[in-house]
Formats: sequence, C-alpha cells, structure tokens
Amino acid sequence: MYYILSNEIADEEKDAELSGDVNLEEVGDSLCFNDGVSIKAQVPKIIYTMNDDSRKGRMTDHLSLDEVYGLVFSSRLRELLRELKIEKIQYFDLDIINPKTNDIYTDYKIANVLGLVDCVDKDRSELTYYDSGTIEFIDKLILDESRIPPLAKIFRLSNDVTLPIVHQSVKAAIANAGITGCVFYKVEDYH
Repeated sequence: MYYILSNEIADEEKDAELSGDVNLEEVGDSLCFNDGVSIKAQVPKIIYTMNDDSRKGRMTDHLSLDEVYGLVFSSRLRELLRELKIEKIQYFDLDIINPKTNDIYTDYKIANVLGLVDCVDKDRSELTYYDSGTIEFIDKLILDESRIPPLAKIFRLSNDVTLPIVHQSVKAAIANAGITGCVFYKVEDYH
C-alpha cells in the first residue's frame, strides 16, 4: 500500500506556519526540487527568511515552506530515511532565519526525491489532464502497484511530479520514530 506525503501542516494549533522569502536572485527562480530528476548544477545554500506573517510554533521534522519548491526535512527525518536505506534523495543546504529573534535553523535540508514512476491506473482513476499530459485535478487516484519497482519506497508520479509517494513501510517507520510534521493520505483517499 502507498501513501501521498502531503505538504500541509500536521497540527495547525501547535506547528509552525512559516512564510517568507528565499534568496532566489542567488539561487535562480527556476530551480525546482520537486520534479523527480537529479540536479547536476552546483546549488548555493538556500536562505529562507521568515516574514511577519509567520506563525511561530513547533519546528517539525517535515516543514511546509511557501516559496520552496521541494520537501524540507530535518536531520532526524533524513537519518531515519538513511536507516531505511532510501538513497534516491538529493539534499541541499538550507538555513531558515527568524529576523525577529535572530534564530537561525540549520538542521533542515531541501529534499529532492528522485525517480519518476509511471504507475497511475488511468482506467480506474478519475483525473483531469493538462494538454501536456500531466495531471491537473485528481478526483480519484488509483495506482497500478505492479508497475512500481519493488525497491521504490519513495518516488514521484511521472504524471504529477509534485506528489511524493511513500510505501507503507516508510509511513510506519516515520510514525514509530515519532517524526513530526508528516501528513499522509491513502492514495485512493486523496483528491
């Protein structure tokens, strides 16, 4: 069974809800960490500066940051994924700065999940597509698990690269380790 790792805030009462700006002029505004392909270029450190709209709360292991096109993982989450022998992820340096308190969080990295899998069951799913063939809207998503490589424990859909898919063993390990900030949906419940 597979799940979608959502980029939404897990606990809106307790978790940090951050908004801010990224040093795009140095990094390049076309740099994307969620298209499932390896980034070969040298990437300078990403600096995320919180703005006044940020609601400070618990800094979770999986953060949702506007303006960052990719997943943001703490060292705890990265270490767990290493222990699970999940290697198809590139990591890029990230500093999160709170200018109000002068706090600098250096424990996070942007995760670029590598690997695109063409496993959407188009006959049983209810989808609307862009002209390019990528998914625009999902009313019902069904995966053909026979088309997923056995060692693929985290990957992106070739038809919708923004959705990271994780195997149930990864979801269970995250829950058992007490990793915070992760919201999962069963693939068939996502819309």
